Amino acid sequence: MKFTKLAIAVAAVVGSVAASAQTANVTLYGSIRLNVESARYSNGVTKSTNLVTLENVSSRFGFRGSESLGGGLNAIFQVEAGFASDTGNGGSANGSPQLFGRESWVGLNGGFGEIKFGYGLTPFDDVLGWAHHQGANSWENRNNGVGGGAGFAKRDLFTNYVAGANCTSSAFDARYANSISYATPNVSGFQVRTQYAFLGEAASNSCSGFDTAVRYASGPVRVGLAYAMHNNFTALGALALPHDADALRGYVSFDAGFARFDASYETARYKPDAGGSLKYKYWDIGALAPFGANTLGVQYGQRDNGLAACYSAATQALTVTAACLANWSNGGGKHLSVTYDYALSKRTLVRSYFSDLKNETGQKVRATSVGLWHSF
Repeated sequence: MKFTKLAIAVAAVVGSVAASAQTANVTLYGSIRLNVESARYSNGVTKSTNLVTLENVSSRFGFRGSESLGGGLNAIFQVEAGFASDTGNGGSANGSPQLFGRESWVGLNGGFGEIKFGYGLTPFDDVLGWAHHQGANSWENRNNGVGGGAGFAKRDLFTNYVAGANCTSSAFDARYANSISYATPNVSGFQVRTQYAFLGEAASNSCSGFDTAVRYASGPVRVGLAYAMHNNFTALGALALPHDADALRGYVSFDAGFARFDASYETARYKPDAGGSLKYKYWDIGALAPFGANTLGVQYGQRDNGLAACYSAATQALTVTAACLANWSNGGGKHLSVTYDYALSKRTLVRSYFSDLKNETGQKVRATSVGLWHSF
């Protein structure tokens, strides 16, 4: 009798677990992205430097899942890790040793909307990301040129705001750690998302971040407006310059069928504790035209001020000093990219681009690339 009761109890537990498993969904996903890239760096004075590389372009893998809790309520999660497919090294989006340095959060969604706790991309990036034509495709990507922060040429960009005293990025297109995010339900194409991050989690003078974005997407039209605010960030680039900062970004696009046309406008200001204000304005326009398995794109962007004077084409490095920061008003730049994709299948692409960048101090970068991207 005891054995029978035990068998029944075990069967009940197993049945319960099986029933729960049927309501849970977990997906493994990712992409392996490699480009062969040729870049020519020039400062307009000395001989140009040419560099040919096999470049990893934000390769990643992750898990996302959901579980039905009943009554329209779901538990959700996502963890995503970056890795260097050219060397096999692990690491996050910004090269740190974080295991899941791209996304790491858990949350709930339902009729009330969606709430997430943990580490992930900001609402500001939700709007900024719409302007990425062909993904994070190295020099072609507007973040790697003169947009997406005060930096220039793939420097001081995509620096994540991790816990501790590492609030050092001048960009607004990264990820928040120690954060809470809430998104409203999508109502007739409109959705609002806001996120607050207890970044430093210190007893006093802690750095923090706050972002809010409103997006509309319905039919051929997409419109977005985002605002970001940084408090008590500890540096501007590599310079120990405590500051507050904020940014406003707008985006609009229209899909005419034969092509999608879009435009962005962004303005930001940095307010050092010592006084004063550093501002920049950025805009871009572009078009993407699909025809069969082919997609052709063009995008032009321009910024008026910033840290371009801190960039060295000779070393391909951005080193922020007081001297180059004083040259802020001469830190603008221009960025033109032409892209071409060919879809071998729904999950495999041949990606190529030509990109030309130059700033007000005479630094120039001209790059061409072709690569193979596979998603799973």
